[in-house]
Amino acid sequence: MRRFDCPSCGHEVFFANTACLNCGTALVYAPGRGFLPSTDGDGFCANREAIGCNWAAESAEGLCLSCQHTLIVPDLTVPGNAERWARLEAAKRPVIRALHHLRLPLTDAQGQPAPDFELKGDPLAADAPKVMTGHDNGTITLNIAEADDAERAAIRQSLGEPYRTLTGHFRHEVAHHYWQVLTEGVPARLDALRAVFGDERQDYAAALEAHYRDGPPADWAAHFISAYASSHPWEDFAETWAHVMHLLDGLETARAFGLVPGDLPGDLADLAALPMERLAKAWAALSVALNAVNQAMGHETFYPFVLTPPVVAKMEAVRQVIQRA
Repeated sequence: MRRFDCPSCGHEVFFANTACLNCGTALVYAPGRGFLPSTDGDGFCANREAIGCNWAAESAEGLCLSCQHTLIVPDLTVPGNAERWARLEAAKRPVIRALHHLRLPLTDAQGQPAPDFELKGDPLAADAPKVMTGHDNGTITLNIAEADDAERAAIRQSLGEPYRTLTGHFRHEVAHHYWQVLTEGVPARLDALRAVFGDERQDYAAALEAHYRDGPPADWAAHFISAYASSHPWEDFAETWAHVMHLLDGLETARAFGLVPGDLPGDLADLAALPMERLAKAWAALSVALNAVNQAMGHETFYPFVLTPPVVAKMEAVRQVIQRA
């Protein structure tokens, strides 16, 4: 994302900083305004001490824009859950920031935060059903086991996924929410998405069962951003939406550090106003370079995906939905 300066001394500070490492000024981040010194009257989020949240309080309960979207937090009497909660919220904050900067709705018809999040751990009883990560009518549930790197890596390997991150989960799941919100009462928009992604009215459970039983079609890579995207139109949209967000946030960050052409705008909303073909070209050049750097350092591939023309066309459809919203 953008680079930030300490409001007191001008030294560079980073998105997760609670204090300037140069002058020690306590910092609070306000979406749309950047970092403010704590003396500016912007109170700390009520979760600052518990999970290191550095955002400004905005709700009557003293919660920031991001934390007020979380309805259920993990059971903090379980060892390690406080750390898991902190990691999940740290991954959620940049997602909420992007939605805010793109001016996507973050409340429901009653003015309550939406989507909302339930961060749950598996029951202690061995025979109890596990918590499933997913979306249901505006509520996104995440299994907090994903906050453990080893657990997440094991799941990624078992499912044959090239990429699995906490921020990726949030970006994917909020897409299901926005399909519902942005098409409700707008038949033309729904028809446009169906023309690109397919008819979502096909049986979802049966489609997923077939995907896990039979695997993706042999030519999936030519038409979908991931194998999972081929399972159902809703998943195709969600996977594509997540990658649009990867690309926009990634390019905004790269632009701030001078890693992409200077004719690209530095603001997230201005980037989203450009055609996806232009954005994808810049992203491809950046990701190829960063893939090579990561490999030189012995790390995994930075961006293990290929943006084929059909995939770029789907990403453009998502970009247009965001713009029109």
